[in-house]
This record gives sequence, C-alpha cells and structure tokens, in this order.
Amino acid sequence: MAAETRRVALALKDPQFSAQGAWSDDEFRRRLAAIDELLADLLHAQALLGRWSTPAMRDSLTLAPKRLSDGGGEGGGNTGFLALQWYPALLLSYAGGIAAVSAESYGALVALMHARVETSRGEKRLVEAATSGLGDLRQHFKVLPGHDRQYVPFSEFLHAKLKPVLDEALCLGGEYDRAFDMFEMLYAVEFCHQADRGWGPIGRFGWKSSRGGSNPIGQLISEAASAGKEWAPLVAGLCGSSPEKFAEHAKGLAEGVARSGMW
Repeated sequence: MAAETRRVALALKDPQFSAQGAWSDDEFRRRLAAIDELLADLLHAQALLGRWSTPAMRDSLTLAPKRLSDGGGEGGGNTGFLALQWYPALLLSYAGGIAAVSAESYGALVALMHARVETSRGEKRLVEAATSGLGDLRQHFKVLPGHDRQYVPFSEFLHAKLKPVLDEALCLGGEYDRAFDMFEMLYAVEFCHQADRGWGPIGRFGWKSSRGGSNPIGQLISEAASAGKEWAPLVAGLCGSSPEKFAEHAKGLAEGVARSGMW
C-alpha cells in the first residue's frame, strides 16, 4: 500500500496536473481520466481494506487518502484545478467507506473520515478538508458525458465509476446501492458535525428522499432514533457518539434535501 501510494503521489506532481494554466472543460475531462487511471490499483486495495481491515490496520486504511491530500488546494493557480487536487482523497474515501458500510464496519468508516490532514488552515479531519476543498467543483461534473441533466453529478459519477470496482473486489451485487447511499448520508452528517455547519453534501439519496419512495434519509433518522446511543455508527464514534448531535445534523440534512428542489 505504501509503495503504490508513493508512486501515485509522485505521478500527481507531474506538470500535467499543475494548477497553472487556463481552465477548459476538455482539460478538466482529460485530467480526471488521467487521475482515474493512476488510482485504479489503489482503489481496489482501498476497497479491500475498507471491508476487511481490523483496528490494527487503520493506519493502512487511511494512508493513501492522507498522503494524497498533502498540499491539496494550496499555492497559486486556477481555482478549479486546485479544487481537483482533493478528488483523489475523496475517491479513495468513497471506495473505502462504501466497503466499510457494506460490512457494517463503522469503526473503519469513522477512522477514514477522522483521518487528520494538514491544510492551509491547519489540521482538519479528512471528511471536512476534502469536502470543503472540492467545494463547488462537484457541480462541474455535469460536463462529463451522461451527467449533464443530473441533480448531483459528482455523486452520480462516483456511483457509476465505483460500482464495477466494488463488485470486482467484493462482489457486492445488489447491496451496492444501499451501501453507497448509507455511506453518503453518514459522510454528510459527519461533515456537518466536524465543520459545525447546518448543511452537508447531498448525494443520490437526496433525489430519492425528495421524491418519496424509499426516502433513505428518513429511514436513517428513524433507525438511529430507535436504537438510540446503541446505534452502531454512534458507538463507533459518529458525531462524537452523541445521539442528540446526530439527530440535529441529520434533521438539517433532511431540511436541506427538502429545500433543494429535487423533484
């Protein structure tokens, strides 16, 4: 894991990924494809670690996202390309996090979200640093083929990209959608908690919840309320293990979905 992380980190310092230069949609698409190619082997390994890592292996689970966050978004250059520097860490967070959720390994999920990374504003948890770092660039994923008419193009892009990766590594099959939605909801709630904000990144669960039907966010809130402080994600350390904090942030997230106009 360490050797592959070093290889990718060095490759990402190549001038082709420099934040200098003028923005164009074509250049965004080129860089994204090149980054995805570089990360292919790491994604597979990250998924396996997310699913099977023990507490003694948490350093291996968080290694790649932490190291690929080094210097993310810092220095001068185009703001879009600077934001894109957080994409590798986010992609790895999704791969490991979805895998952890699929195994109900919430300790691994929390360890991944709580990994400490250095930013220009000091040390932050990975869930806050990477999400804030990517910022509004998540909406620019609309320029990718097939994503132009989607409410949450970044989430939809990752859902499509990671499905074959997770299926090859873990054979999730029909469990994938549930694990993906659960990960995004827990990730968004923990972002609210770490960043102390009343909103979090809305993923595919948003349009599902706003249109009725399965209503993932409503189900999550009900599940947590029924279990109270014994709810497994809280026991693992989500929202500081506070049922009250979780309820507050999840309610804010649900209200954000309701205001989003995903109808």
